[in-house]
Amino acid sequence: MTTDLTEAQRRRAARRRHLQQRQTLIFGILITAMVAVALVAAAMWGGVIPSPFARPFSSPEPTDAEAPAVPCPPADALPAPFPEINANVYNATDQSGLAARTARGLAQYGVVIAQESNYGGSFEGVADIVAGPRGLQAAYTVAAIIPGSTVSLDGRDDATVDVILGGAFSEVPAPEAAGFDPNEPLAPPPGCSPVTVPDDDVVEEAPAAG
Repeated sequence: MTTDLTEAQRRRAARRRHLQQRQTLIFGILITAMVAVALVAAAMWGGVIPSPFARPFSSPEPTDAEAPAVPCPPADALPAPFPEINANVYNATDQSGLAARTARGLAQYGVVIAQESNYGGSFEGVADIVAGPRGLQAAYTVAAIIPGSTVSLDGRDDATVDVILGGAFSEVPAPEAAGFDPNEPLAPPPGCSPVTVPDDDVVEEAPAAG
């Protein structure tokens, strides 16, 4: 009987030692991890190592150098005659029929509509009138009858213009309500960049006969 009691006490003592060893190991791991985290935090605070949270949470504002330059209209140019303007009208909104309705509004002025369809992207402004160097006079003429519109330059070689309608666009005003003066020179927007227009009249001289 005494032998059984002694064996039971020995087993209980062994279990207590095993439990204490496990607790010591677990607490040792936790304390080591806490010390490591504290050391890393102190190093980040002191600038020894970079912090993963030091990056900005938003994209930086674009600089003036990154912003696309607004092209100027030809110097002292008068508005182009509407029947000489060829325009494509593109709908960059989810309003059904906006391109067709706008094309009819431009046609009231005499603008020749070449194409009307949906745009492959989105535009939040009123309208963006896109043209190449040869079409800036026409582009600014169209912009003059669409209040709030902007003019952009691309590399096309002809004088056609694209009228891209944005989410803030409503309609083309009627000719009698537009207050358009064909004898008033096109006003350049503030800060615009002059654009060299190719000279169509340059004729290459023939070599002199020897």
